[in-house]
Amino acid sequence: MGFRDLMNNYYYGKQGKADYTIENMPQNRRQLFGEVLKVRWSALFGVNLLYMIAWIPAIVWTVINALALLNLPEGGTVDQMVSLVFTWLMIMIPCIAITGPFNAGISYVLRNWARDEHSFVLSDFKDAVKGNWKQALVMSVIDGVMPFIMFTGWRFYGSMMQNSMIYVVPAGLLMLVGIIWALASMLAYPMLITYDLKTMDVIRNSVLLSVAKLPFAVLIKLLTFVVPALGIGLGLLIPGIQWQVLGIVVVLYLVWLVAFNKLIVASYANWLFETYLNPQIKGAPTNVGLRPEDWDDVTYIPEDDED
Repeated sequence: MGFRDLMNNYYYGKQGKADYTIENMPQNRRQLFGEVLKVRWSALFGVNLLYMIAWIPAIVWTVINALALLNLPEGGTVDQMVSLVFTWLMIMIPCIAITGPFNAGISYVLRNWARDEHSFVLSDFKDAVKGNWKQALVMSVIDGVMPFIMFTGWRFYGSMMQNSMIYVVPAGLLMLVGIIWALASMLAYPMLITYDLKTMDVIRNSVLLSVAKLPFAVLIKLLTFVVPALGIGLGLLIPGIQWQVLGIVVVLYLVWLVAFNKLIVASYANWLFETYLNPQIKGAPTNVGLRPEDWDDVTYIPEDDED
């Protein structure tokens, strides 16, 4: 691939090239993701930094609390740590809430890239934020409230378990709700920027799809934790480098890794939507960016250009 082809792919996606033929198209989702990542990996730096702007308050507040936790006296009690975590999670609610519109904007850009389609980062980001900020705020408020509810609920039921083990049931149900929302939240933002749905419909459909495809949802969620898991493993295997590993992981998240993880989620969401939702909607596209099952060896002309 020459420099000219590389730049054409970067700005327009492979399908935007006039001489793009069907045999050049990926045959499956894995190949499509690989082609997109090969072209877009450097652009993910800019997307990541743009998204991190919304997370500055959350990052600053987390650093403040981490330093406070490290500076607790050696005789610090469990109650002091619990109180610190409680305050951290409570203030994190508005800090996470303000990230919702940014999440909608980034989800729109990455959804298009995951389809190997063109997207202007700043203008498309701005349009997606403008058109979806209200629903996105609802999702991000839930994202912020959920950890606080889980922590306080688990502490409450944990104390009640000392009197009766029957409280294991509500504690387990609370944990299950949190896990399901963590999986459904991956689909909520791509769904609200893709379909014209009411907020409750977005939540319901995201939950139903996540539960219906639970193994895939769990796998995708685990993939987003591969790097920190490797960091923890490396820190345990080689004593004395924990802080260096932590610094590397933090820098990766700040400059690139969040956008990469969201590209994975966007590809996963595209697959679910185009497989289970779009076939029920007249005219909705399916298998975008993939080679058609029955095709002739002819020049591929995008649908938008057929007219």
